[in-house]
Amino acid sequence: MEQNSLHSSQEQKSRRHCEAQLLEKVFSLPLPPRRGGYTKCLSSSCPPLEGDLRGRIEPVRTYQRKNCNKRFLLTMTAGLIIATALFGTAQAQTVKIDSNYANWYYQQRMEYFAKTPIPKNAIIFLGNSITERAEWQELLADSKYPVVNRGIGGDNSFGILARMDEIVAAKPKAIYLMDGINDQFRKLPHDVSVYNYKRIIRKIKQQSPKTKIYVESCLPINESMTKEAYTKDRNVLVPALNKKIKALAEEEGVTYIDICPLFQDDKGVLKQEFTMDGVHLKAAAYIDWVKYLKDKKYL
Repeated sequence: MEQNSLHSSQEQKSRRHCEAQLLEKVFSLPLPPRRGGYTKCLSSSCPPLEGDLRGRIEPVRTYQRKNCNKRFLLTMTAGLIIATALFGTAQAQTVKIDSNYANWYYQQRMEYFAKTPIPKNAIIFLGNSITERAEWQELLADSKYPVVNRGIGGDNSFGILARMDEIVAAKPKAIYLMDGINDQFRKLPHDVSVYNYKRIIRKIKQQSPKTKIYVESCLPINESMTKEAYTKDRNVLVPALNKKIKALAEEEGVTYIDICPLFQDDKGVLKQEFTMDGVHLKAAAYIDWVKYLKDKKYL
């Protein structure tokens, strides 16, 4: 009985060690602290995932863009993970992380991007559908630098991070990053979103150090106008996310631009006059957006 108990204890520690190694590889994070530490595996290789651990790490998926020789690996994780690996909490908790992004629309936009390379010294607007729907080239027709739209409808912080190679390879003059609402629609923990923001910012710094980085606030929504269930009870999450994004921008030494006052009322709700569906902006609203950027010398 004692031998079985000892073996069971060693096996549990071994599994914790393997699980921590996987989390470290997937998230590029240091191993979370654990009382008693970790033990080495009982065998020469880590045991296969079984039971509840099987649902914690989604297999690595490989996506190859058409008409492009460069193959890149997109690491996606979904299911249950140990919250301590992300947040450093003392007690182990579980949180559902939905990191999916490579749907059919994302893929066809990536095919389009592959055939329309970014010119050197471009001004890039990077984000989701709110970015994609703007006619940035027309609104900035007087720009002495090329203007490029790299918005993808439905994209989130995981999807933007996954496509940064093309962005930084072009060595752009400036990047205007605006994201966040789709993360809120899937109720991603703010720390996950901010961590992805940090990785995006640091990738730009490392691989295109002369690029000026502007991080724009996540826009609020108007839930009285939305129909989809996933949009409900989400606007209340936006201010806290923006507070953390602003803090990250200050920490990383990049410019934070708060565009919320342009479009929200005194309750932090997207004004009806600027939206047709409670989420997206009307075309004319982008005129005010660009004017604000110019007035504040961000453009």
